[in-house]
Amino acid sequence: MIWERITEIFHGKGRQLEVVKLLIKYGLSVRGGSIYLEDIRVPYSSIASVLSVDRRVVVEAIKTIEKDPVLKEFFDKLRPAGPFLIGVSRLLGYTTLIVVPYKDQPGILSSISTILARAGLNIVQVIAEEPHLTDEQKLYIIVEGEVPGEIINKISRLDIVKNLILG
Repeated sequence: MIWERITEIFHGKGRQLEVVKLLIKYGLSVRGGSIYLEDIRVPYSSIASVLSVDRRVVVEAIKTIEKDPVLKEFFDKLRPAGPFLIGVSRLLGYTTLIVVPYKDQPGILSSISTILARAGLNIVQVIAEEPHLTDEQKLYIIVEGEVPGEIINKISRLDIVKNLILG
């Protein structure tokens, strides 16, 4: 698994590990020693600034990625998921459900999507946070239109749902 490989290679290199996690979080690829958002080259200094680290930390992280064939292939193929509609969902007439599960397990999305489908509500977008990148994983479900209170209550009462927030 890639997380085990990353942990092994970046063990004891905490600041470089932060760089790696940021690359994954935003779907930034590494090709030919450079960082890319799709076809847009991202300067090392931009990554360093976001993480409040020296630019050399980013340089070393990229060199380490490029030396390992598995990480090199992973980061070469990594791409962003596309636009995340959470910030503009209301402007589009959508409702955002932010689900905090008790734990990462199978069936979370299917349980919620079944409730929404039975209510005739269309899911426009689903984004699940990578459990290795966050302390409390969230599932973002963007639904066309308003979600009635009884549907919100049904979802909230699922035994897999720790918390449900309307965004």
